Amino acid sequence: MRTAILLLLLIPALTQAQPDKASLQRGAYLAIAGDCSACHRNPDNGHPFSGGYRISSPLGDIIATNITPSKVNGIGNYTLADFRRVMREGRRRDGGYLYPAMPYTAFASLTESDITALYDYFMFGVAAEDHAVPATQLPFPFSVRSTMALWNALFLSREHLASGSADAVSSARGEYLVKTLGHCGSCHTPRNLMMAEKSDHFLRGGHVGSWQAPDLTQARLYDWTEADLATYLKTGSLPGKAVAAGEMGTAVENSFSRLNDNDRQAIARYLLTLGQAPADRLTTRLPNSGSLTRVETGPAASLSRAIDGQQMSGAQLYNAACASCHGAEGEGSHDRPQTFPRLTGSSAVTNVDPANLIMTVAEGVNRTTAAGHAFMPAFSNQMSSSELARLLDYVATQFGDGDRHITEKQVSQTLHHPRHNPWLQGAPWLGLCVLALLCLAVWRYRSQKRSQHEEISL
Repeated sequence: MRTAILLLLLIPALTQAQPDKASLQRGAYLAIAGDCSACHRNPDNGHPFSGGYRISSPLGDIIATNITPSKVNGIGNYTLADFRRVMREGRRRDGGYLYPAMPYTAFASLTESDITALYDYFMFGVAAEDHAVPATQLPFPFSVRSTMALWNALFLSREHLASGSADAVSSARGEYLVKTLGHCGSCHTPRNLMMAEKSDHFLRGGHVGSWQAPDLTQARLYDWTEADLATYLKTGSLPGKAVAAGEMGTAVENSFSRLNDNDRQAIARYLLTLGQAPADRLTTRLPNSGSLTRVETGPAASLSRAIDGQQMSGAQLYNAACASCHGAEGEGSHDRPQTFPRLTGSSAVTNVDPANLIMTVAEGVNRTTAAGHAFMPAFSNQMSSSELARLLDYVATQFGDGDRHITEKQVSQTLHHPRHNPWLQGAPWLGLCVLALLCLAVWRYRSQKRSQHEEISL
């Protein structure tokens, strides 16, 4: 009898209480804010968290893990302490190190309550799926995960941030979301030779493959207002200023567009505190006068020549492929709000670096938010590099800076040679150099700490 009573008393202690509905909803919202499904989705069946998605990196493909509560292949055996260590230290339950493709460097600054809410959601609000994910295979020495201990010693630090009230709009709340769940620095902050974010250049612009992530400390460069930024995060489009494509399009579709209005406005408010626009700020440029005559294709000797892009000028290619949506003068569609955005004044068109314009036209846009479905076909499989160059050069000079041209060499390099860190690609001996530098840096760091400690003792 006593044994039975004792067991009954122990059951609550041994059984984890399931969180209430409100807590699960909060955890689900935080998972959206963190865009967890962008990497941890299953590309085969669409499950948002059962893993298998390949993340391209300069070191090779990193395969995102199964984070459903499966006790076989997921995180079903993780305790809150295990989950906390993943988020703050980038270490698995077995003690193994994660690669910083998992943005634990940003998640380390999450509040304890947010980490708990996320844990509760993944344990009780997500369906378990026993999907086996293949292990990531990187070249030596990065295949030895323990080398990440050195990397963490140099670059992992936790900034204590207040989460701010989710019910009020404040720059403090925006800063928390940008630096933690939004992990905006992962793309928008430049990286050093060791692929760590340069903390003293936070949000000053970076690269994601061939895409350029713009400098967010100059958010007023195109006369953006708080309302403009919030609208862009909600819809992915701001006519005459920017269109979200590539990784940013995915972030808008899966994360930013699904946040509440307060949080989007808080993010916008914080970003507008980061800096001022340069003195030579860009202004919207009107199309060149008299250009419409260059757009007309004119008669052709044969049908094959009439539709042969190799014989067409950039103006003619634009007229054939783009003008029906974006307008003959790049003014966009005439409905309000615009179904097809105008090109004049758009950041991709006016930017000094043509990478985003090249990539947007090459890869297209396919984004769905509450504002609707935005679609533009990818032209990389419809046009040659030469044709793309002529088309893009026309767009850049006609609707952007008339003196800034785009060449076929630029198009080819952008499409086929992503801008990766040269230290972290190529032959294994480069990896050994990186490892040696890391060891030297850690040794020097510890030596300095030891010297400081000895001076204090004296």
